[in-house]
Amino acid sequence: VEIGLHESCMQGRPGYRSGVRPNHWMPGKDYTFMGQVDFIGRDLLSPGECCEAIVKCIIPVQDLGLFEPGFIWQICEANRIMGYAKVLSC
Repeated sequence: VEIGLHESCMQGRPGYRSGVRPNHWMPGKDYTFMGQVDFIGRDLLSPGECCEAIVKCIIPVQDLGLFEPGFIWQICEANRIMGYAKVLSC
């Protein structure tokens, strides 16, 4: 996937380290799913940057079909959006 962190939401913070386990908010749904984000070729993703990553997650069965190239969801801390994830390949 491609992971990006919003600069304004992460203001004053160094960013996320590889291995972070944020909430993943399903678009159009009222729930999140769990998953770990491991950055490719770097240890830290700073606010305003994006990079490729591997996401290992637990996805509800009814949502598996959504995860195709181009699908985008929000990366959150509780109910606060911090960034996004976009499927590049499956």
